[in-house]
Amino acid sequence: MLLVTTAVPAGAHAQLESTDPVQGSVVLVAPTQVVLHFGEPVEIDFGSLRVLGPDGRRVDSGGTHHPDGDSHAVAISLPAHLPRGTYVVAWRVISADSHPVHGAFVFSVGTASGAARASAEATALADQSGSTTVGVLYWLIRFAAFAGLLFLVGLAVAVMLAWRPGGDGRRVGRVLWASWWVLAVATVLGIAIQGVYAAALPLTDIVRPSLADGVVHTRFGRIELLRLVLLVAFVPVLLGIQGRLGRGPRRWAWVIPAGAVLGLGLLSTPGLAGHASKGGQPALGLALDVTHLAAAAVWLGGLALLATFLLGRPDEADRPEDAAAVTRTVSACAFAAVVVVVATGTVQSIRQVGSLYALVHTTYGRTLVVKILLVIGLIGVGALSRRIVHGGWGVRLRVRRPAPKVGGAAPGPVRSSRLRRSVLAEIGIALAVLAVTALLVNAVPAKQAAALPFSTSFTTLGVQVNAIVDPARVGTGNQVHIYVLSSIGTPKAIPELDATLSLPAQDLGPLDIPLTIGGPGHYYATDVDIPVAGTWTLTITVRTDAIDEQVVPVTFPVH
Repeated sequence: MLLVTTAVPAGAHAQLESTDPVQGSVVLVAPTQVVLHFGEPVEIDFGSLRVLGPDGRRVDSGGTHHPDGDSHAVAISLPAHLPRGTYVVAWRVISADSHPVHGAFVFSVGTASGAARASAEATALADQSGSTTVGVLYWLIRFAAFAGLLFLVGLAVAVMLAWRPGGDGRRVGRVLWASWWVLAVATVLGIAIQGVYAAALPLTDIVRPSLADGVVHTRFGRIELLRLVLLVAFVPVLLGIQGRLGRGPRRWAWVIPAGAVLGLGLLSTPGLAGHASKGGQPALGLALDVTHLAAAAVWLGGLALLATFLLGRPDEADRPEDAAAVTRTVSACAFAAVVVVVATGTVQSIRQVGSLYALVHTTYGRTLVVKILLVIGLIGVGALSRRIVHGGWGVRLRVRRPAPKVGGAAPGPVRSSRLRRSVLAEIGIALAVLAVTALLVNAVPAKQAAALPFSTSFTTLGVQVNAIVDPARVGTGNQVHIYVLSSIGTPKAIPELDATLSLPAQDLGPLDIPLTIGGPGHYYATDVDIPVAGTWTLTITVRTDAIDEQVVPVTFPVH
């Protein structure tokens, strides 16, 4: 006998597929444990599975565990004899892409007495979110990690491809080491803040050693530790680029291959801990992610290299002898990188979004639109820079070499104010793209978010009506479940309940939904055909006695 699904996962990355006992059910025999099944592996290091009794106190016993070693399931034991009444199950686990998933639901033993209070408590628990301060810091740390990663690997590659003598310069060295430190610090802080973020704790708990210890035993923590190891291994590459481990062309024989292997390793860490390596075809997703990041790194690294001698007044060692040749090489690499970024980004977007509906109607999709617009702007500014470099605007790079000042001061820097402004604009927009990307890391993939069923709840004529349309997509196979509850939350049979579908925008309907009674207060229909996409209206007619009847229309999207 079903009551109602009182709460669904909040901000889920891993979807809750089923529970035992069933959400909202009334069981005659008290269960010995509660088991939750998810659509992908979940971690419980920072999660919790709590069962609250009719009096609001915890009744579970033992720790949260994976039953029979199944990483897709989470369970907790219950006492041998549970009193009659309604129980609240609150859960919080870590999905495979390192993000917390939480929710709450109710079930009853013997009787649904107290269901109204329990349902309200479950809804409150499901709606709980973590600290806003922690969330903002989490985003800033992710942004810093992205920026440090791409500028570190990208500038190293740009030096190897376009201006190897530039590695000896102070400016290139400063940017390389600054990027290294930004990524290293962001990685350490990422481990520290993951604990409070995943467990929805206040920022003051960040100093708890047990949280950091727990993080390093999760997938996310292990990937972060791997990144730190790779960063330490990258130090000789940086020293080699700067000529501190031997000068001359011979050093590049080991610097280039070592830098390529370690750079690809570093670029793989975001995908290994995030969306890219999850879902269907994880190997393809990870390969696309690494290729996308590598191309973006080449693009941004080239911009950073140009900035080292276009901005300010660099010393002689910080200025190439043939600035125009270096700039043209960077421009050619950037053009190839842009092509790869657009191609891989398009494939990734299709994999993560899947439909125009998901692009427009989900947080991930709308954030992705912002990123796409910024990238389009970045490409536009990059095209301007390319025209400047190749003389399309009648402007060519010139090295102005005035007479040395007293004391043998170095000649003046490369001058091209138009290119300088363009490079600065590109770097600024690129940082904005990285900031939006850090937001996407936290968002539920659009395809997954759009696949969640539509649900609604309303009160009329003294009863509560809950309706679910699953999956709310065009075609047959849709299921409609409607539950009617009394004022105290128990299933309530009523004389009549009817439902129809209509699409006012195209003058379709009303189409009758052939409801079947599945038990007291439960009405359902399977294999409902919704012919076209759009904003449909589900009209529910509720009659509680011979006189009282109410017609309630509810709109919902179909895609």
